[in-house]
This record gives sequence, C-alpha cells and structure tokens, in this order.
Amino acid sequence: MYKGHVSGRVVRVLGGKPYKVVMTPAASPGTEPMFATMREAESFIRRSTPVTGPALSTLYDRAAGDS
Repeated sequence: MYKGHVSGRVVRVLGGKPYKVVMTPAASPGTEPMFATMREAESFIRRSTPVTGPALSTLYDRAAGDS
C-alpha cells in the first residue's frame, strides 16, 4: 500500500494488457501494474491509496473566552 499523499491515474497503452496504473509519487521505480480492464485498474487505485477523513478546521475547537 502506498503511504502519504498519493494519487493514481489509468493510462491506456498498446499491446498486451491495455491499462497501466501510474501512482504519483511512485512507491518504487518500475511499479506500474498492468490490467486487462479499466475497472480492474480503478479498483487497484482505490485499494492502494489511503482514505483520508474530512479535514476540519481547528479554528473553532476553543473555549469561548480563548483568543
């Protein structure tokens, strides 16, 4: 699994398995898995990227008298 801020995209290529997943930043050189279908490639991206919760501002996490 990839750690930190990661994004993935699916690229169509000619020959063999037509879909390649490119993760940014890459975990290590040469780790661009190939898939037969777009659905498989998208599923891999969902499984391989961390799920982040909603980012809430801490601005309002103070008592009323605090500045």
